[in-house]
Amino acid sequence: MKQLFYKELKLCLPLQVPLFFLFAAMLFIPAYPYLVACFFTCNSIYYMFNQSVGNNDLLFTALLPVPKEQVVKARVRFTVAIQLVMFLLLVPMIFVNHKLVPQGNPAGTDGSLTFLAAALVLFTVFNAVFIPAFYRDETKSGKNFLVSTIAVFVWIILWEGFMITSAAAQAQVPFFRWVAENLDAFPATAGAWRIQLIALAAGALIYGLGTFLVSRKAVRIFEQVDL
Repeated sequence: MKQLFYKELKLCLPLQVPLFFLFAAMLFIPAYPYLVACFFTCNSIYYMFNQSVGNNDLLFTALLPVPKEQVVKARVRFTVAIQLVMFLLLVPMIFVNHKLVPQGNPAGTDGSLTFLAAALVLFTVFNAVFIPAFYRDETKSGKNFLVSTIAVFVWIILWEGFMITSAAAQAQVPFFRWVAENLDAFPATAGAWRIQLIALAAGALIYGLGTFLVSRKAVRIFEQVDL
């Protein structure tokens, strides 16, 4: 498995992946839906998978003396590594965001621990839609990416719309005021920190469990594929 992971790093990493990490700086933009920055990481992962189609990477790797299960798991783990790098880059960006945009974000979630939780859910949605479909038929990677993009933007619209509504209606609706004062506050009060940490833990649980299930499903699909 370790050797397959190194193979992903040395042979399958396109230039778009490190370049698209720069989109973490989108948190510097005032009045912008910051979850879109995470979508570009998903976009770079698509480039990686699509490049492997052109290079016949699946066939090459499957011909190596390794189980097909490990072929899938190595790629999924490498995908997770890319997403976690972006996640770690977003952490310091939150602090810079509040220096540059102290008034908050009227276009959705402020930079906060809750934003990081929403980013992990976004990665989970992408993985759940795109990865199993890719191993079912790699020749349809473009179509599969389109479907996964739609799913990701449905999540972005739902989440950011909820946060915008909370900011706009907090004076009239107590629940929305609670959301604005706790989930969307940074720097936060002690109570809000606890709530955001719970939200982040929930996002991490969804990401970890979701990616585990995605990996198992992709393995089952790929083991039935006749290369």
